[in-house]
Amino acid sequence: MSGSWLYRHPDLLISLSAMESNYDIPVLMITFNRPHYARQVFDKVKQIKPKQLFIFSDAPRTGKMGEGEKVNECRAIFSKTNFDWDCELHTYFADANMGCGPGVKTAITWAFEKVEKLIILEDDCVPDLSFFTYAQAMLAKYEHNTKVMHVAGTRWNEEFDAGPGDHFFCTVGHVWGWATWKRAWDLYDYGMSTWVKQHDRKMVRNIYHDRVLSQFWVDCFIDTFKNIASTNHTWDYQWQYNMFKNGGLSTVPTENLINNIGEQGAHTKEGDTDVTSFNRKTGTWKEDKHIEIEVAPNLAYEKYHIRNFFLRDTTFIRRLKFFIKSFI
Repeated sequence: MSGSWLYRHPDLLISLSAMESNYDIPVLMITFNRPHYARQVFDKVKQIKPKQLFIFSDAPRTGKMGEGEKVNECRAIFSKTNFDWDCELHTYFADANMGCGPGVKTAITWAFEKVEKLIILEDDCVPDLSFFTYAQAMLAKYEHNTKVMHVAGTRWNEEFDAGPGDHFFCTVGHVWGWATWKRAWDLYDYGMSTWVKQHDRKMVRNIYHDRVLSQFWVDCFIDTFKNIASTNHTWDYQWQYNMFKNGGLSTVPTENLINNIGEQGAHTKEGDTDVTSFNRKTGTWKEDKHIEIEVAPNLAYEKYHIRNFFLRDTTFIRRLKFFIKSFI
């Protein structure tokens, strides 16, 4: 395999030419210290042979024995010897640990300096191959509809009949395998600089017209806003806030297309016993061009989803507290 590369810190651009690529949506993989997970995601990516691939790798944390070796093992996965197609490969290998929040934010912003649309896969989100077909179709179909900000690959609560068609819309943007456009990401505000509790509580309530469901999100945003300066863990609540703030919608596939295998790592904590969100069955997405989908949230699904996913283990007392707090 012949190839050439140009090093430009912290961005490495490699042109590889052994086999013509055939997928024109840029893909971003976000990795850290779990090579056994990253390989499974990369194995899927290799099958669609994207023309452009972005790899972000956070640096090991200070004082974490053995983590440097794991990070280096992840980075070695993307050696040019592991590519058998013509791929424009960009790598951002951080020199100092950023953490989950700033790291993911930095990775997506970095990729959008070069492209207009992007698929984002963290190292534990293994997609069904039809996810790439779905993402490509959604990114093309809604490219110029600014109401649509997010293309989700996960489908939760499959027992709920969301109606006919190959996708529907939701105001919640799940991030376990997703895609978006630069025009949407440009609205992202990591620091939630426009957050005002009283005003934004009304904004969320106007979406759901339900005090308990709305207060759940308000509490999430209050905690996130308070802790942005002191923690490096969160980036996705800020993205959800920006979706609400801008009246954004997410497409949702009728079939779940992402299997999150990360029972160990950023999405779990020591002692967690509920791992039902992981290792879920994936289906195959098939486009249905005969049914035109209204660009509007399926609020019946959303209310069911919040109650039976986000609040599934919430006690009556805690829900009562949400209701009371919604008046304060």
